[in-house]
Amino acid sequence: MKLRSVMTVLALGAASPAFAVDTVDVFLSGFKYGSKQVTITNNGSEIGTYGAGEYKGTLNGQSFSTFCTDVYQSLNFGPTHQYERLMVDQTQQLWGDVPYNPDSYSLVSKLFTTAYSSVNNSTTSAAFQYALWELLYEKTGKYSIGNSGTFWLTGTDGGAAAQANSWLGSLASAAEGHSIQSLYSGTRQDLVIATPVPEPETYALALVSLSIVAGYARRKRDKS
Repeated sequence: MKLRSVMTVLALGAASPAFAVDTVDVFLSGFKYGSKQVTITNNGSEIGTYGAGEYKGTLNGQSFSTFCTDVYQSLNFGPTHQYERLMVDQTQQLWGDVPYNPDSYSLVSKLFTTAYSSVNNSTTSAAFQYALWELLYEKTGKYSIGNSGTFWLTGTDGGAAAQANSWLGSLASAAEGHSIQSLYSGTRQDLVIATPVPEPETYALALVSLSIVAGYARRKRDKS
């Protein structure tokens, strides 16, 4: 199912240069803050027990951190692997199809905006991963960590689960302050990149600064 979804996305991408797929080199060295074990069940079928936490590594040789968005495939730390970095539109299309929650893109953007700045240890790192998985796979529209709904996380760390539920409960009034891109692999766990979106005031200040610079340049030309 996942392969069929991404092939649809890539086929759409092939029709327009704006949807070009960027191949990148990803090296993951381990968990950034450590991890917490959790057992994942989706639609009544147990998928497995995984470590939940933020990954650290490099993307095209540059340091970066990321989280897992794919509970159906495994991942090994160490080797460098190639991934397809999907554009925002492609990520929205990928997550809009099975096995994902079709509302997940907006919710994941809100989660990064609301909670990511608080990730600084193994508990908050696991909490963020719990919440991210819940938003990606729970299809009832009611998001909480546990064994309710269609997507279950069991054997969770109590502190991490409580923190995840606190973040999940705050998303209704949160802003979508990040653009989200998927790092897609057909054979390994997909990963996520989140980039803050500048506030409108930031754009306005940038335009003012450019206008000032342009004014100085014109006056300098006039004097010469």
